[in-house]
Amino acid sequence: MNVLNRAAYNSRFARIHPAEKAAICLPLLFLSLIWREPAATFLVVIMASIFVFLGGVSLILYIRLLLAPAAFILAGVLPIAFSFEGWLSIYANKESIQEAVTTACAAFAGAASLYAFILTTPFTQIIWLMNVCKLPSLFIEIVALVYRFIFQLWEKKSEVIMAQTLRSGRPGIQMAARAAVHIFTSTLMEMNERQHAVDLRGGLDYIPSSEWQSFWRKKK
Repeated sequence: MNVLNRAAYNSRFARIHPAEKAAICLPLLFLSLIWREPAATFLVVIMASIFVFLGGVSLILYIRLLLAPAAFILAGVLPIAFSFEGWLSIYANKESIQEAVTTACAAFAGAASLYAFILTTPFTQIIWLMNVCKLPSLFIEIVALVYRFIFQLWEKKSEVIMAQTLRSGRPGIQMAARAAVHIFTSTLMEMNERQHAVDLRGGLDYIPSSEWQSFWRKKK
């Protein structure tokens, strides 16, 4: 189980109805898209952090996970803020810097709200919610496959690197190429086995809807 799903299943909101969690987190996402200002980013990040904290998820984990999108956002807005002409000619103006700041604020606030939802909602509940919203089945299947493949690839990469370290493997192009081939092929084989197991069980495991709780209604 990957770190996102582990945090979601261990959170206090794991059995809360996913539609209710989406009703709290998705408006924060829309707010970040509509109100593209640093003040909006600060408000959305604070509200998302409070939601994560109330859900029992570690704020340190939340901040660490946000560092990855923050790095990509920073790399993406640099070409907006600075213009390159000729050989080593770099310049910027007030309008371009302001556009880069607003774009970065909107993107980071959106990432914060999405992570707040993902860290408190198991992935199977997200799939259920997408089915309820009548999203195309092909889109849902692609999302599920890509999600599982990415984290399966990450876990296998960690296992291979650890095995090489224990064998005192030395870094190099040949070693890296062999590791990449082994990681990719073994991941594909494990994905096929897991998909076969899921098909035999009749689908993904999830918390039955009859056991879901609510923010607003007390459990009888």
